[in-house]
Amino acid sequence: MGAVGRGDAHPAHDTLGDAHASPGSVQHPQRAADPALSEARVVGGGVVVRVGAGCTSPSHRRSVPQELAGSQGMRPEVDDLLDVLRSSRDAELRRVVVEADLDGEPPAPEPAVVEPYRWFVARVGNGVKLTPAGYLPPALVGETMRTLGWDADWIGAGNREDVTRPVAELRDTARRLGLVRVHRSVLTPTRDGRRLAADPVGLWWHVAARLPLARRQGEQVAGLLWLLAVAAGRPRPERTVARGLAFMGWVDARTGRELDEREAFGLVRDTTWTVFDRLGLLGSWRNRAEAPTPSAVALARAALAHEEPLAPTRPVSAIELTVTLRDVDPPVWRRLAVSAESSLQELDVLLRAGMGWRGGHLSMVELEGRSYGDVEDMDELGDPRLVRLDSLPDGTVFRWDYDFGDGWEHDVRIGRRQIAAVPTCLDGAGACPPEDCGGPGGYERLQEVLADPRHHEHADARAWLGRPLDPERFDPTEVTRRLRARRR
Repeated sequence: MGAVGRGDAHPAHDTLGDAHASPGSVQHPQRAADPALSEARVVGGGVVVRVGAGCTSPSHRRSVPQELAGSQGMRPEVDDLLDVLRSSRDAELRRVVVEADLDGEPPAPEPAVVEPYRWFVARVGNGVKLTPAGYLPPALVGETMRTLGWDADWIGAGNREDVTRPVAELRDTARRLGLVRVHRSVLTPTRDGRRLAADPVGLWWHVAARLPLARRQGEQVAGLLWLLAVAAGRPRPERTVARGLAFMGWVDARTGRELDEREAFGLVRDTTWTVFDRLGLLGSWRNRAEAPTPSAVALARAALAHEEPLAPTRPVSAIELTVTLRDVDPPVWRRLAVSAESSLQELDVLLRAGMGWRGGHLSMVELEGRSYGDVEDMDELGDPRLVRLDSLPDGTVFRWDYDFGDGWEHDVRIGRRQIAAVPTCLDGAGACPPEDCGGPGGYERLQEVLADPRHHEHADARAWLGRPLDPERFDPTEVTRRLRARRR
């Protein structure tokens, strides 16, 4: 497995530690322009904002040489990034795109690579009671270090999670990968985790499909650039991250200057690099000057170019749901067929995927006067595992809230029962709004600014978004693929 280092961080935190952290989130240009919205989102040591440097117009993209044009079967955000990089005058960035070979044959899965996560989820089993401070029991910390071979490179007892970074990172990334969860001070596998602990090939694809583990636009772009550099076999992939961010106009909000390699590495450390490190894919002593290992290249290519294969489905007792996002224009809604046995907890994952949310924010259900959710330190919430959809009468309408900051509210209506392959998107309309754009009001303003090239915020808004905005975009097949890849 990968070599290890010392650090201290609470595993319940969204991002482990801040000693290596660097700019990692985005300040929306509309928030910056409006004093009422001038809250900058901060991760770790700072904030990154985007200016218009690397933004390309549709006509510019059409002029890309044919040998560099077009990539099939990729995640939309990867396609958007490659379109921008192909338009660069930087020959090195264009070479990275070509040498990543994302149009080639899909990589063969390597189930042995994900053994640390498979073992950990299986070991958690029916649940592990955490200490009063929220950490793993010391005995399990020590067992994890010994079983995965990390104790040989570790100085210290290796039995306290708060000072044993390898175990803290393993648990934190397993949670963010959707493999384990904490509820009422007990760490348990998710439904996905239980299934994948017995399916290491599926687990390999699952890990690939969820990288980078980013919550903010800056982290997402940086993580994709890092994966692209690894897929191209580049040593010191943070060089490509820094170079790509500079071309695309990302700068340090505090200084206005481009990020250097150290800062670029800090931006990807907790979202992408740590997963590769826990899997032992970064070579001896994590020497970033060495070329990536073949296993690292394969996982990076899978993360970028090839979506997780659709999970097999069979017709089961299903319920039709109509999900409508409130207060947006054009309308955004989905009609989904989901298992009648789904709990509110399982439904939460499906709603995120069905609507198109990336899943980096808290959520909650309001049903018949009671709130349900899985929010740590809010024990008054009802347990979402205990309410199943088949217990709700036809015509029941409840509210699902996503991102308490932006305040996205959805109406969910229980429809007819049927026998269907699940989960499936049956119908719908409208694209999911961009994350962190300020809620319905911010989304409306963003559309107005982008529709007016003469608006003084147009260039900043277009650069912040980093991709074309098509509010009418909707593809039920794409939604179904997301649903089946994300269900747990």
